[in-house]
Amino acid sequence: MRSLLAVLLTLSPGAVLAQETPPAPEAPAAEEPPAAQEAAADADVDERVTSTEGKVSSIEEQLAEIKSALSPLTKLKFSGYVQARYQYETTREDNTGGFSRFTVRRSRLKATYTGDIAQFMLQLDASPTAVSLRDAEATLFIPGTKQDQALTLGQLKWPFGYESVQSSGDREFPERTRVVRAFLPDERDRGLRYSGKFGVFRVSGGVFDGNGITNPGSIGVDNDKEKDVLGRAGFDLKWISGGISGWFGHTIAKGPTDTNRRAYERSRLGADVQLYLDFLPVGATAIKGEYIRGTTFLYNGVEKFGRPASGWYGLVVQNLGISNAVAVRFDHFDPANGTPTLADANDPTKPAGTNATDTIGLTAIHYFGEHLKLSATYEHPMTAVVAEAKDPHDDLFTLQMQARF
Repeated sequence: MRSLLAVLLTLSPGAVLAQETPPAPEAPAAEEPPAAQEAAADADVDERVTSTEGKVSSIEEQLAEIKSALSPLTKLKFSGYVQARYQYETTREDNTGGFSRFTVRRSRLKATYTGDIAQFMLQLDASPTAVSLRDAEATLFIPGTKQDQALTLGQLKWPFGYESVQSSGDREFPERTRVVRAFLPDERDRGLRYSGKFGVFRVSGGVFDGNGITNPGSIGVDNDKEKDVLGRAGFDLKWISGGISGWFGHTIAKGPTDTNRRAYERSRLGADVQLYLDFLPVGATAIKGEYIRGTTFLYNGVEKFGRPASGWYGLVVQNLGISNAVAVRFDHFDPANGTPTLADANDPTKPAGTNATDTIGLTAIHYFGEHLKLSATYEHPMTAVVAEAKDPHDDLFTLQMQARF
């Protein structure tokens, strides 16, 4: 027993000391060498770069798809304009004519798609009474000419003169001159046209039905097998431009005194010039003129078969700053060359329908930016009279607002 107690006493202080002694600290983990740390960092950067490149590549693919889908739309252009009017015409001495009215003269919508070798163009006009086709053109740009030469087939403007080709949205006066309206009514026809640019020279010409698009005898379709050949050769030096135009053809029709249909000559010869000057401190000046003579034309809604006629106009436009302009125009039209001035056979107080008419017009224009313009125009026609015949009072005032895009 004494021996057991002695052993226990001997072991007890050691056990106590063992419990009180703190455990030895763990040895610190060995640090990785610098080369290993750099390798790990490079691997992390590579992983991030790879991830970023993948995202960029995905975005590029999406952008390429979007660009491919939108590419055709960049070649498609929509444009158009609306011409809204108020017009007042004086009443004639015999209480005929005269009006006061609001109207929408033109409301055009145009779509043009231009590719590398082809162009599509469609223009519609919506009037208060109907929607009509104005232009429908399919154009081939001749390869190797950088789109300077083209062939166009469809319903398009006659390549003749200056005013007939000029857009109604750009013209200073509300309507074209009397001579142009007679020889080139509605300015359009169905046919084939060639156009080319050769430095400062301009050439255009083609083959057309010849009857236009609103001729009473051929609306929508040609009324004979005759085709007309016409064209214009001109130049453009920026400050001055001009050209000469020719037209030769026939129309087969039944005139007022004909028993059967017969071929009537339909021809025109024209010359035009435009001069642009900038020497006045108030703004630029434009001077324009055109002369046309020919046979067979449309006058007062009636086609005059085989009758010779001629006319001309002169126009001066003066800009007043960048927002205003004034213009003066004088036009002369003789619907029966070689016929003397006469009185109407049924009413000697009226001029004959073959008498010449001069018209002087004045217009003032204000531009509300590039998309809106307001014009006020006064026109005074003067019909040649003889003896007791009187010039009819048919002065016309037109207030027009044009919006375009």
